[in-house]
Amino acid sequence: MQIYIIGTAYFFFIFQLLLITRSFFYARRERKAERPTYTPKAAIIAPHYGWDAETAEHVKGLLHQDYAGAYEVYFVTHEKADAGHDVSYPHLCEIAEPHPNIHVLLAPNIVENDLPRSQKVQNLITVIEKLPADIEVIAFVDADVAIREDWLTLLVNPLQEPEIGTTVGGRFYFPQTWNVAALVESIWVNFQMSVQGDHPFTMVWGGSNAFRREMLEKAQILQRWEEATIEDLNTTLAMRDIKHKIHFVPDCVAVTHTANRTWHQIVEFTNRQMIMTLHMGLWKQWLTSLIALLPKGLFVFGSIPFLFYRRELLPMLFILFLEAFSYRIFSKNLPRWLQDMPKIRQTIGVSSYTTSIGLFLAGLNALYAIFQRKITWGGVRYEILSATKCRVLGPVKQKEKDDV
Repeated sequence: MQIYIIGTAYFFFIFQLLLITRSFFYARRERKAERPTYTPKAAIIAPHYGWDAETAEHVKGLLHQDYAGAYEVYFVTHEKADAGHDVSYPHLCEIAEPHPNIHVLLAPNIVENDLPRSQKVQNLITVIEKLPADIEVIAFVDADVAIREDWLTLLVNPLQEPEIGTTVGGRFYFPQTWNVAALVESIWVNFQMSVQGDHPFTMVWGGSNAFRREMLEKAQILQRWEEATIEDLNTTLAMRDIKHKIHFVPDCVAVTHTANRTWHQIVEFTNRQMIMTLHMGLWKQWLTSLIALLPKGLFVFGSIPFLFYRRELLPMLFILFLEAFSYRIFSKNLPRWLQDMPKIRQTIGVSSYTTSIGLFLAGLNALYAIFQRKITWGGVRYEILSATKCRVLGPVKQKEKDDV
């Protein structure tokens, strides 16, 4: 019996390793690819919710992009009945004022206006409907990420190839303290980059992506967003429907600094991500987590209590070290500028020891998603009905909002 348990755990580990290896070599090939310069006029859309000092720094990163073509930046937040607008609005207006290519828009509040979509989707639609006719490429970036000066150039350049429908950058969580929950969350997020590449598991991430404007009609993106919970997974499905590539740009990585995250916060976040993945129809990604990460985690961690009198189970512990090693190998494929950031290598080394916990958590999230369709996001409760439909259940109480 023990040999079957050990064999099954190693089988799933090898499957996981093959995906990582494929993406590893894809990134190496992509970095060597040479393309002509392509600099159509672009629009950057940056939705906002809330404000802090770090957000202000992230905003400034959009003002000075090293992009050879023309680009416009559209910051967008939403109206609120009590204050008239989200707290970010006056800060964005102040930053945008000296820059003629920076614009700040207010989207209607979905709860107060009884709109059938998430607030983020509404914010994006509000901007897209007002874009000038000469915009050829639309890029998206989240408010909580730090980007480099070449971010827009890296995302736009591959779009000159007609078979590429959208480009997507990576998301990297950089814990600022060695809080165990924050380290596990960083593994959960960062390991997703290790399976991005040129295969069906590649997904669009809303925090860093771009597509040619023609895709709005060709892929019927706005129609898919009309009553949707989230835009990026719908964009993923839209590109698959029209058989266009989702092109991962390995050097285009957006960094999120995290600190003392609680277990409640990361479980809420990771459950929400997996609930959206399942109920919006990304079956391959969800099923991989369920049938590969969950059994492997159960076998490995379930064996630990029996190791004292079942020595034959000791090979199971070796998986913990192999997965830590695989995360360190994956980190060698990160952009050089990221690897050279102060303390990044030391943090990667420490967080690698939580790799198995982070992957097991993804398996547990996949199981939980089967029984839940409701999520809390941005202070609002939603029920996911399908990939293109959601039900807005209303705002959450302040305590719930603070916990998310």
